Amino acid sequence: MMWQGLAGWGRRGGVWALMAVVAFWLAGCASTVTTEVTSFRQTGWSNDAPRTYAFDHAPQQDVQLDRQTYEAWLALALAGVGFEQAPVRQARYLVSMEYDSAPGLVRVAETVYPDPWYGPWGPYYGPYGWYRPWGPYGWGPGYWPPQTVVRDVPVTFSNLRVFFNDARSGQRVYQVTARNTTEGGSLTAVMPYMIRSAFVDFPGESGRPRRVTLEVDKEKK
Repeated sequence: MMWQGLAGWGRRGGVWALMAVVAFWLAGCASTVTTEVTSFRQTGWSNDAPRTYAFDHAPQQDVQLDRQTYEAWLALALAGVGFEQAPVRQARYLVSMEYDSAPGLVRVAETVYPDPWYGPWGPYYGPYGWYRPWGPYGWGPGYWPPQTVVRDVPVTFSNLRVFFNDARSGQRVYQVTARNTTEGGSLTAVMPYMIRSAFVDFPGESGRPRRVTLEVDKEKK
């Protein structure tokens, strides 16, 4: 995975260099979070009424405070697309969720531009003042091609999966996956955005990945 960007400029040793990288779809950006979303649905399934559901999870997961919080966020997202939470016996769907995160590395390509005055060997003083070395286009100001510097950046890979099972038959009718890659982030920080992204344009085209970009809540910056 390669990404490029440009931010602050610094001049050191006669080289103008790109000193930082702006994320392409990573959630390291200060103002937005971008998530890759992919959904699948059973052939013939349609998002018709009644849209009632109950959460389905193992008994030991009832005491997990993080899961309780995530399910509350998921309930808000489902309400936004017309679903109503109901007791298990009255629910048309049983909704479950899985999530995980893992550290990793993303290979970053940064472009470095040599200074047109200094050149790769620096200037020197001649009988008529300062000169740059002989360049590709002759003596004096010329052009030195940009160089690419590659490095590995630590990131967090986060995943969310939400499943809809028909309460009567137990068959899975719909599922959606949200994936996020964040530089210096955490699962907890991006989870509300992954949940909201998963239900943008719900139910979405089956099997077609799409990228959803949301603005970061100001109070959470």
